[in-house]
Amino acid sequence: MLDFDRVTELAALGIYLVVLIWIGVKSSGKIRNTLDYTVSGRDVAWIVVLATTAATMVGGGASIGSVANVYNYGIALALLSTAWYLQLIFTGIWLAPRLRRLDLLTVAQFFGLRFGEAPRRMAVVSCMIFLIGALVAQMVAMGKITETVLGLDYRLAVLAGASIVIFYSTVGGIRAVVKTDVLQFVVLVIGIGAASFFLLQRNGGFTGIMAVTGDQPFQLTSAEWPATRLITTFFVFFLGEMLVPPYAVRCFIARNAQSAQWGVAGSGLFLLCFMPICIFILGASANVDPKIKQAIDEQRVEAGLDEADSQMVFPTLMRETFPAAFAGILIAALIAAVMSSGDSCLSCISTSVMEDIYRSMIDPEASDKKLLNVARIATVASGVLAAVLSCLYSDIISILEFVYDFWAPTMVIPFLVGLFMYRKRWSLAITLAMAAGFIAVVVWRFMLGTPWKFSPGLFGFLVSLAVFILAIVLIELRQDPANPAATEKELS
Repeated sequence: MLDFDRVTELAALGIYLVVLIWIGVKSSGKIRNTLDYTVSGRDVAWIVVLATTAATMVGGGASIGSVANVYNYGIALALLSTAWYLQLIFTGIWLAPRLRRLDLLTVAQFFGLRFGEAPRRMAVVSCMIFLIGALVAQMVAMGKITETVLGLDYRLAVLAGASIVIFYSTVGGIRAVVKTDVLQFVVLVIGIGAASFFLLQRNGGFTGIMAVTGDQPFQLTSAEWPATRLITTFFVFFLGEMLVPPYAVRCFIARNAQSAQWGVAGSGLFLLCFMPICIFILGASANVDPKIKQAIDEQRVEAGLDEADSQMVFPTLMRETFPAAFAGILIAALIAAVMSSGDSCLSCISTSVMEDIYRSMIDPEASDKKLLNVARIATVASGVLAAVLSCLYSDIISILEFVYDFWAPTMVIPFLVGLFMYRKRWSLAITLAMAAGFIAVVVWRFMLGTPWKFSPGLFGFLVSLAVFILAIVLIELRQDPANPAATEKELS
């Protein structure tokens, strides 16, 4: 029989999930065409762009995973998370306005517009690797949280959470995603902010935490996280999410270039000031209370792990610290963090399948109604596929590291070149750089086993950069200075 506290937790969580479903149903009535479904009619105000971008950023890895990392390794892992938020600031200030002016639907369209068909198709592959991997990671987190909180079987928990996200994303498209993101952003900020403030006060501030734990949580390096790994991982995190489809779409949906700039950069600035300190307080506080530490250790031993995994720390801390009603809200905040990233990945996958694959390769003359149906079918199919994969692969951090490793080496250099120093004659150099970066990651990660713990993503990025530079030198040396067409800037 359920006790009163459990009923209260479930009620708070249930109300939240019902609201998400209602938003999806209500949004479906405003979908008139594919532009409404994929980019919300390109009419989203900057403050809403800020909220939806921030909610998308704070997924399972940035919230649940980071708290567990601080619990295990200390402040260095909280500081490492700043790479994500600095990347958003950089993207918002310099990249978002340029992207918005192009009126695109997908990332691959940008590659086709700038560099031609081969890079476009390679971009589609890179986007799908990232989006499906990221979606699987969010569904794993969703399942683990629900399993921990409700005591459901993990597979059933994945099915329940995935069903809700797939439903409102399918019927409401990006309009439903944006509206649910705003709600999830509010729940996240209130829940995580209030919990961090309460725990810091209860533990006597940072000096009180240090008095109990010693200086271990405040150390910058450890045997598991030496300086080399921290530095290379920082750059992988910075580059690994730069202009990934969920953030690029936040540029596409903005009302104008200024809204894209303010919204994306504003979300990065807010999160930079808010999340690292909250993550550190939550992770360190779990080390202060012996009862919480014992509960986490019992789960760790039962699971046969050497360290607390990413799904244990935050939910246990919430349930052992706060009253049932507030714990239910905080658990809803955890699920909100995961859903807000998962629904964005679903939306981007459906748009890419519709635009980059179906319209571009299968039926260029397809009607708007037919394309809308394709997008909805793709949403359901990709959601089901991700749910199945999340039952086979359940390590969130490993999944995210995998997708990061392949994104930066293949996508970042073409993006920057296409936005800031575009030359049509450099298309071959871009193609070679993308291929070289992908191959370098495969060799460094899978064949050599990541020597010296040097990130495969950063290694692949450096190889891609070297190949690009060499290729453009050779291309420029072959140009005929006497031919004006060969030396023109070819700027877009």
